[in-house]
Amino acid sequence: MSKTLKVVAVSGGLNAPSKTEALLDAIISELSDVIDIKLHYIKLSEVGPLLGGVISRFDLPERVQHDLAHIESADVLIVGTPVYRASFTGLFKHLFDFVEQTALVDVPVFLAASGGSDRHALVLEHQLRPLFSFFQAQTLPVGVYATDKDFTNYKVTDSALLDRINVAVSRALPVLVGSAQSERRQAIQQKNHPEVQLNVPVPQDLVIDPAASITLPSQHLKPHVANG
Repeated sequence: MSKTLKVVAVSGGLNAPSKTEALLDAIISELSDVIDIKLHYIKLSEVGPLLGGVISRFDLPERVQHDLAHIESADVLIVGTPVYRASFTGLFKHLFDFVEQTALVDVPVFLAASGGSDRHALVLEHQLRPLFSFFQAQTLPVGVYATDKDFTNYKVTDSALLDRINVAVSRALPVLVGSAQSERRQAIQQKNHPEVQLNVPVPQDLVIDPAASITLPSQHLKPHVANG
């Protein structure tokens, strides 16, 4: 029986509809085609107003506390942001300012961003990757960047972008189904609240050795048909 991965998607888009959310939707769809997932979706277009002006985690509304707990107990994060003033949105960063510092150690993270032109594509490497490196998360090797021309009515329609999403998911699969991720998830779950947990330091002996090889168990994967 295949393992269901707890996937948490975080969209830094502040508007609805949003190209960033559409990009994350395409990544989620591709991932769900090849592996079983349970999704929790956090949209700054919805919870952003609840964050403004809050400087202490304990002052956050219950909904945001719940979202943070999901982030901290995720098997996989998918994060995306529009490029604003050459970086991620302020509320996107503000949300992760409340995440417990050690909660994301070795958690795989998909990086995605959208912008008005190709000139902002390096935001993945210059802004997002360093942020999650601080958390000692495992940023996945292929990020996905989209521009306005890749969308039609807030749907990803560009074939090259769809191919890149396919490559990003394919390259991520050996990491996502690694047995060490299952060990980490079990270590941070509470007995009474198996779905979410707040501020849980990850024991250092559970950190995955980056030099260790991970074998991809074929029984965990759904049949996958390459895009035609």
